[in-house]
Amino acid sequence: MSVSRVHCNIAFGELVVNFPDSYINENIDTLMPVLIDVLRDVPHIDFDKCLSWEEWALPDQLVFSTISALLRMATSHPRYSAAATEAICAFISDTVENIRSGDPLDVLTQLTPALHGMYRAISSTSFTWTLPQWEMLSGQLNYICSPEMVDRLNHLINDLIQSEDLDVEILHFIETFLARYVSRGRPLSGYFIVCCVIETMWTVLAQALAPPPATTSAGVTEAAAANKAWNSLMRQAAVELDISNKKSLIALDKTVDYAMQCFTDLLIQIEEMDQEPSLDTYAWETMSESLKLASVCSVVRRKLDDKLFARLLLLLSDEAPISDNLVQEAALKATTIVVRNFPAKAAQLAAHLRRFVTSPIPIFEFEFASESRAPPPLAAAAKCLALCIKLAPGDDVIMSNMYSLLNYIAATSKEIYESSNNSQILNNPLYNGLDHHSVANVETGLRGLSDDEKRLIGISTISVVTRLALEFRQEEVTRLTVSMLLQRLRSAEPTVEAAIAYNLVDLALSAPESSFIDIIRVFSAINRSANPDDPRFSNNMVLAAQTRLAQELHRRPELYEIYLVELLTLFADKGVAIQNVKTENRHVKTDDMIEQLASLLLPIDALLAHVDFNPHINDSSTLVALFRKMWFLCVLFHFTVDEKEATAMEWQRPALARIATKTPAMVLEESHDSVASDVEYNSVIRQEYAHTVISKHRASLIKHISLRSSDIRGLSSGQVIFLLTMHDTESMRSAAGLTSSLVSYFVNESLNRHAALSACMESIAEKVIRGCIIDLNTEAAQQALPERLSSELQVLLVCSTHRMTQARDVASKFLNRLISSFPSLMCDPPLVFAILEVLTLLRRACDNEFTDEFNPVYEFESTRTGIKLHLTDSYTVRNEILLQLQRNANSWFELALGRAPVELQSTLQKYLAVSQIASDTSELGATIAEKFGKAIGPVQRQLTSLMKLSNWQSDKAKVLAGQIASKGYFAGEAAGLRLASRTASDKLEQLPPQDAPSGELKALKKKLENSMKEIRDKTSSLTVQDLKRLLFRCAATLISLHKSDHELLHYLVSIPIEVSTPPSISAAIEVWTWVIAEKPSIEVALMSELLSAWTDTIKDEKGIFSTSLNYDDPFYHPISYSPTDKETIDQGTTNARRLLTPHALVLQMLLSRLQAARYRRPGVMFLLQHLVLRSARAHQSFSTHALAREARFSFLLFGFETLRSSHLDSFCEHTLRESLYKVAFSWFAVRPQWSYGANRVQIDADIKVLSEFLSYLQADLIRNALVVSSLASSRSSSHTLHYASRLRDINQPLRLLVENEILRLNVWANPTNDPKRGVDHVGANFVESSWAAVIGTLWEINPAIAVHLTERIKLNVIRAEVAKLVRSHTADVLDVPEALTFLLGEGTESSRRDLKLLPLWAPVPPVTANTFFEPRYKSDPLLLQYAHRVLEQHPVELTFFFVPQVVQALRYDQLGYVSRFIFETAKISQLFCHQIIWNMKANCYKDDVAGVEDPMKPTLDLMTARVVDSLSGDARAFYDREFGFFNEVTSISGKLKPFIKKTKPEKKAKIDEEMAKIVVDVGVYLPSNPDGVVVDIDKKSGRPLQSHAKAPFMATFKVRKERISVEKDPESLGDDGIEQRVEYNVWQQAIFKVGDDCRQDVLALQIIAMFKNIFTSVGLTLYLFPYRVTATAPGCDEMGRAKVNDLLDFFVAKYGGQETIAFQRARLNFIQSMAAYSVACYILQIKDRHNGNIMIDGEGHIVHIDFGFLFDIGPGGVKFEPSSFKLNHEMIVLMGGRYSQGYQLFQHLTVKAFLAIRPYADQLVDTVQLMLGTGLPSFKGEGTIKRLRDRFALGLNERQAADYMMGVIKNAHENMRSTVYDEFQREYPTSSEIKFDKH
Repeated sequence: MSVSRVHCNIAFGELVVNFPDSYINENIDTLMPVLIDVLRDVPHIDFDKCLSWEEWALPDQLVFSTISALLRMATSHPRYSAAATEAICAFISDTVENIRSGDPLDVLTQLTPALHGMYRAISSTSFTWTLPQWEMLSGQLNYICSPEMVDRLNHLINDLIQSEDLDVEILHFIETFLARYVSRGRPLSGYFIVCCVIETMWTVLAQALAPPPATTSAGVTEAAAANKAWNSLMRQAAVELDISNKKSLIALDKTVDYAMQCFTDLLIQIEEMDQEPSLDTYAWETMSESLKLASVCSVVRRKLDDKLFARLLLLLSDEAPISDNLVQEAALKATTIVVRNFPAKAAQLAAHLRRFVTSPIPIFEFEFASESRAPPPLAAAAKCLALCIKLAPGDDVIMSNMYSLLNYIAATSKEIYESSNNSQILNNPLYNGLDHHSVANVETGLRGLSDDEKRLIGISTISVVTRLALEFRQEEVTRLTVSMLLQRLRSAEPTVEAAIAYNLVDLALSAPESSFIDIIRVFSAINRSANPDDPRFSNNMVLAAQTRLAQELHRRPELYEIYLVELLTLFADKGVAIQNVKTENRHVKTDDMIEQLASLLLPIDALLAHVDFNPHINDSSTLVALFRKMWFLCVLFHFTVDEKEATAMEWQRPALARIATKTPAMVLEESHDSVASDVEYNSVIRQEYAHTVISKHRASLIKHISLRSSDIRGLSSGQVIFLLTMHDTESMRSAAGLTSSLVSYFVNESLNRHAALSACMESIAEKVIRGCIIDLNTEAAQQALPERLSSELQVLLVCSTHRMTQARDVASKFLNRLISSFPSLMCDPPLVFAILEVLTLLRRACDNEFTDEFNPVYEFESTRTGIKLHLTDSYTVRNEILLQLQRNANSWFELALGRAPVELQSTLQKYLAVSQIASDTSELGATIAEKFGKAIGPVQRQLTSLMKLSNWQSDKAKVLAGQIASKGYFAGEAAGLRLASRTASDKLEQLPPQDAPSGELKALKKKLENSMKEIRDKTSSLTVQDLKRLLFRCAATLISLHKSDHELLHYLVSIPIEVSTPPSISAAIEVWTWVIAEKPSIEVALMSELLSAWTDTIKDEKGIFSTSLNYDDPFYHPISYSPTDKETIDQGTTNARRLLTPHALVLQMLLSRLQAARYRRPGVMFLLQHLVLRSARAHQSFSTHALAREARFSFLLFGFETLRSSHLDSFCEHTLRESLYKVAFSWFAVRPQWSYGANRVQIDADIKVLSEFLSYLQADLIRNALVVSSLASSRSSSHTLHYASRLRDINQPLRLLVENEILRLNVWANPTNDPKRGVDHVGANFVESSWAAVIGTLWEINPAIAVHLTERIKLNVIRAEVAKLVRSHTADVLDVPEALTFLLGEGTESSRRDLKLLPLWAPVPPVTANTFFEPRYKSDPLLLQYAHRVLEQHPVELTFFFVPQVVQALRYDQLGYVSRFIFETAKISQLFCHQIIWNMKANCYKDDVAGVEDPMKPTLDLMTARVVDSLSGDARAFYDREFGFFNEVTSISGKLKPFIKKTKPEKKAKIDEEMAKIVVDVGVYLPSNPDGVVVDIDKKSGRPLQSHAKAPFMATFKVRKERISVEKDPESLGDDGIEQRVEYNVWQQAIFKVGDDCRQDVLALQIIAMFKNIFTSVGLTLYLFPYRVTATAPGCDEMGRAKVNDLLDFFVAKYGGQETIAFQRARLNFIQSMAAYSVACYILQIKDRHNGNIMIDGEGHIVHIDFGFLFDIGPGGVKFEPSSFKLNHEMIVLMGGRYSQGYQLFQHLTVKAFLAIRPYADQLVDTVQLMLGTGLPSFKGEGTIKRLRDRFALGLNERQAADYMMGVIKNAHENMRSTVYDEFQREYPTSSEIKFDKH
């Protein structure tokens, strides 16, 4: 057969092997017969005499590929199994027959290779053979093993050579042919074929015992099937085969006999030889395969052959007749299979193998210096022994065998049998199995052996013990082995040490972490102590072990960092040691030691080479310091210098370059000077040594940056080394494309401050940049730019926004130079996207100044690219960064446009085309992408020439839009085809069908219906993107239909309105406008659906028609003693936006539709008029939330524009106008509001919409409209006059109100009256005499408007007029709580008749109701009944806060209403009950020591007794537990009084003694923390506090609290989230004091807590922390404190430098809290504000404590403390200075805080006034209250009040009295430290 045909057949077989299963399944009936025919023909083919093959001859290849293919197909189709095996047997039969009678040349070159191909195929291809098939196959194979056949094959060559007619060419062919086979270890002799037959027989049988998996794998690997089957038998017991057939048993027995006879015959022949058998005999291989065949047959037979077992035992002993690795390894593998299937032999074999491995057998010898592994027989012996031990019976077999083997290590160890220190090992607790007796026995057995033999036993045993430990995988065994080997390693000779080191590496890769650390530390210890004069090569051996461990540690990635730290520490220690040696003796040679140090870079390099180890990304300060030390030493010893300048090992420079790429940034961003100090005085650089060598380094540095030579001469040695390190590492990194790390050197403030050092760093950076560009140019010329360069440029891009100016400049310069040098980098989409996204983020960061003025956002993240920016809080710097980057980006895009316009514009189109939910936010990235996406580049010369000649600017806007649209369209069409699974593949070039199939239409409607139901039931799992896709598909279907489908249209409108979230409405508007644009005929139907859906929102009170967020008094909400929670404020904004934005978005669309419809679409106009009218008639449903202002007045603008655009009759016009005016007036029917939050954009938008509305009002007039009436024309005209008169009456008051609202918002937007922020709106002048008519009109429209007008415009005439109307028309204002003050006046003005409607009046806040019990109201029963009803009507959680005021009301409780309220409420709430009791007890006396009784004491005692006596059951038990527990704790303070003069340890001992007696009962709580339950006390936490006369102490309690956690999915349509109650424990400290009256503190903190509620209600992030102080008895309080010193230093030390985000966050917190407390200090006139009672918490907030001096008193009679608040120079410096952004922020917040509290002055004053009766020292009668009220400046309007507060701030700043007071406090301190607290 020709060579080409043979190759075709071979290729056919290989194709079949690699065919996919699906193809074989379809064509197997064709393929199988062809393959069988090919195989059948092979013995009869006359192949060409050809040598055009490399590995195997063509017959060999043909048989291999054909049989492999047959077995592959028979595996996947078992029905062909018999046919395949029969074909193989027929092939063998024919081949054997031809061998007998064939031509010797053909037999040698064709038939013998064909048999070899069969052997390879069967041993390589997995196939599930059966025992009958094996019998059939073995029957044929036995013929090959017959003596005559073997002789025939062995004598073929001789027969050919002796042939007379053999020519030279044929002889050369035979020689070449055989030489190729021999070179691959395959002599084509009879002996070799016998070996192949034996291996084939056990391979087939083994696969019958261990069937391979049914899966078929493409391709065939040599001997894969044999190896898999054998390994499977070694791993698990074999499958039992059916051997009931006697014929099978006979065949198996004969095979075993043949195999053993074969082994014996060969053994005899070998023993008779004088030398090793030749390759032709294949003796060792045949003996090995014979053992395997016999063992496999025994397993099938289920009977162990005695001869086989005896032979195995003999081979595995020191008396073995032969010593060959291959045979003994085969014996061990056979033994493994035997013991796996005959476990009864395990114990015997374990003992035997243990003796075997501890024998000095030559095959166990090996050199660890050159060998990398233990000899195969030893590894196999260990594996077999492990299996025997596991299967042997007994409880502690593993440990006993391990100890037995360890005895040999101990016996061969010098420490045991040569030194007197042998107890070192034996006394180790891990070695309790090693006793002196057993070691001595082993030692006796070794006595006759030579030292070499003992050493060999020791080495072998070490390897075996290691393998056993790895096999057993038991921590105890591994620890024991590691410990023994480590002990042995300390004094082992070199060869043993090499063996131990090598095996310890294997153990380290599987040992517990602690053992791993022990191993690497011992390696380090040996390496560290290596003596260069020592002839031993221990250092090299250990270094090799360290390197191999580093290479293979990928198996234990969790240990990477531990090992790296160890290696770097070792490197540093050795580097220091070299310097010390040289310093002690300058003449000593250290070259070898330095070379040893350099060699340590090998394991470091190997460890860092692992792809999954990136210490440069997730670095720690420890690692950074160690890397810094390593590089400093590398520079110090010239490792980094090029070979031209210094000799270095060849591998060293590349290794350092690789290490450099994984080195973390060596400079950290820290505030303190640790980095600068480490640079100058690094512990790894010995100054004595450095001074002797630094001149060379200094010269080298000058060579690098010669222009800085003068600066370099003044640098310290450490700084020179640092600069060289920077140069060398960054040069290596930048050459590898890692450019971004250069920036990290400039992020440290302390380094940047050093002028000379900083200048040198900048010069090095410039040199590195130049060098990098040169290197990259070279790589670019070879098209080999590093792939990582793009990601590095993105990092540089982010670094160009860094907070540090130097870092920012370097990054910007490097980035600009790189992109300018390689403009084609802008073809990389990720880089382009990153630039555009960073621009967008920067623009958003700059806009943050206006969207949330008082809360800078520091982190901005792009979800599209994953980029995160960390920016400064300075908006000036942010704008500078943005301008710089925008300039650079424009030049980069210009460059790219000139080079690769198509690629750039394609990338920009991709950026613009990404589908996102529409929003109002502008994106700078998209703007720039659009600009350059449509730009005409220089490449398009004709267009650029045209522009130049015509002087008209042109662009490719149409191309941009068209290409984006086309891509989107065809991508959507393809998706649609996939979605519909169309099969018309022959019509892909045609337009898709325009009509949706009815089935798809039904499915879509069903989906929409189900979605609507799920949304209404709040069970929908749709995301925003899901909804958008659904709406677009619905719209697309609607557009495609010839006739409008109203059901689809209904869902298209109603579903997003039902969801009613900003994203859903944005998507809906996008869809609606698309539908209208594509199909204008559908607009009326769509608008009709929209009108219906809008009407439903009115009916269901959704969105802008929801009253859920309406304005109400902040004191109708519970007031808590807790810090300000910004999350609550943010959540308030989020909730309001989510509620109000949907309608606002729809209004924007409607206004647009109005403009499109006003001229020619009467149907649309009619629907819009209806929408306006229906909405306006629901004016009382419009939200009155502060953020609803824009939406409401936007609706009014839309309404008036609709009115102006409509042609209506006069009645309809009047009705619509009147309704719109009512919507406007209803905004003013609640108290005046500021905006919510700190969004300047929102305030500006509110002012604009109000101004536009005012313009409409000013131009509003009655038009000569059509009159449609059945009345006479004369009467109809009177209606027109009436409408005009009515308009005049209502227009003027509304304009007045709108002008006032604009003025108020102007003040709120510009509280400091900064001209840069604009000027206030000036309203029209109003004559005082006209007010009565205006107020009358307002009263007629809505009395509430008139009542609240008094707050808007502070004129006495208005108050008088409103008061008159309230008294005369009382019934009109029963629903206005604020009107009650006009009815009552000052308490004496109202008559009995006026009060008769009081029981029906809406409830006033609790504190106001409390004032009605005061004498000024003369105990009027009606008023008292109303007050009682109000207190009971409010939730207990609300009245709970005013317990002190309720108790004071008992002073005037002549009719018992207060007592009744207390008594009834105490029954409802046990916490209220306890608090009221404690407060009543605290008010029984007027002094600290309970000496002066309060006149109210009898009443309080009686009330307390009455409340306590009323308790019963669980309530009484709870009361007893709580009061008993608390009295027990507080009594400790009293028991400490005798110890006041004693030492702190004595006081502490007394506290511990008393606290040990306290038992925590179930449910008890701290009075200061009623929201948590005490579950434990730290009984050792008691700490006595400093006091001259009192005995205060601090204790720590474990308190269990509960919080509500809401889990929300931001992508989900539902916004409710899942509420979960989560319990958590906190440890809280409390101070207990007896003998201090703390009621004044309680009052101050009450007012502060009320301030907090006010600030939260207007969304101001003004931080207050009203901690709870509970007066439980005369002179008793509790609170928590801790101490620290100095303010500014504290901030810098704790939070970092002023450029760090942590510092800026803390500074912002300080400013926000300082503003809040400044207002509190001013209003309450809190005195004694020295450094002892101002705290700073862990986040930087300032917190005031100790309110002993309020209102009209100061400490010690001192009168020079300022009357404003404390604001000294130090505080202003912390804010950033007087003209800084921070100080401006403080002023804004302070003024706004003042403006926010003024409307609630009455309630705040009432809270204080109710406490006048206590006689607290701070009260000086009614004058105190008058002065308190005056401080609110209630007579001023908003602008005047703001200016007034600015004056207060100016007065506080650097006030002389404040400075003098601080000096006074320093001279006469009340406390010596500033106190700081982490709450």
